[in-house]
Amino acid sequence: MKIDTTKDWNLKMVDLFVSKYVKSDAKILYHYTSVDALFGGIIVKNEPKPDKEICLWATNCRYMNDPEELNTGIQFANEVLDSFFKESIQDEYKQKENEELLKDRTYITSFSSAVDCLPMWGMYGQNGQGLALGFDTTVIKTNFILSKCVYATDENKKWLKEEISKLKHVPNDWWKQLEVENILSNFFESFGNLLGVYILLWSLGKHPAYEYEKEERAIFQIMKDVHNQDTQDSSKPNKKTIKYRLRGNLIVPYIELYLPKSALKEIWIGPNNDMKRAVQSLRTYLDYMGFNEVEIKQSKVPYRD
Repeated sequence: MKIDTTKDWNLKMVDLFVSKYVKSDAKILYHYTSVDALFGGIIVKNEPKPDKEICLWATNCRYMNDPEELNTGIQFANEVLDSFFKESIQDEYKQKENEELLKDRTYITSFSSAVDCLPMWGMYGQNGQGLALGFDTTVIKTNFILSKCVYATDENKKWLKEEISKLKHVPNDWWKQLEVENILSNFFESFGNLLGVYILLWSLGKHPAYEYEKEERAIFQIMKDVHNQDTQDSSKPNKKTIKYRLRGNLIVPYIELYLPKSALKEIWIGPNNDMKRAVQSLRTYLDYMGFNEVEIKQSKVPYRD
């Protein structure tokens, strides 16, 4: 079944939502990480394929750093939409089965538009000893879609509720016209319906205390548990192979996302490093791996352990 996006639904709100809150407009986005991660796989070794010299991981949303983050997004979506579609959402879409299905199949990788940010170094940059990889968003967008996180502030909630209240001619059984499987397979094509907005809010919603992160995400919906490398279609985001890694005592599912070396424009060295040696060693390694054009920058923020 194809998603019904007829004009009678009057869903201009979705376009406003995308343009005001979701669409990425940063020129450079940063991925705060460790030196070990850069050396251990972000820069692909052993003769990588052309335009696949960089490998990032998108992790299943159940295993994000903050285990409560997903619940925050779900609560945000419920609060914004329940007042207008109370019965249909509560009786149908919010069934546990559908929520669990979405969680199982949602994979996320995160970036930040915050450059040389002190709390980001502490949270994600190996306590100031890590790196911030600066990626050209123009190159990233040719490979996958970037979306800004939506922080659950009172202002955002008020604006969204006001826009939803303007909707006219929405059929009472709108939720019956949609299939979760179809929406998952065409995630970003589902902006023309309210269920797409619901998914968008819970997958991008964050607590306002984290606004300083200025987070942007690439979100992928994996349709099936694809574990066989021979059967995957790597050209389609929802057909990527699911892999596993250890993190502490957890076995974490993830997918690999490849980018060309041209995507990496700069690397910031964290403030808690031996700068002279860190710059020298990083420059040597980047040149050796063919990343000669990448600019190295040194953090200017004061840092204490």
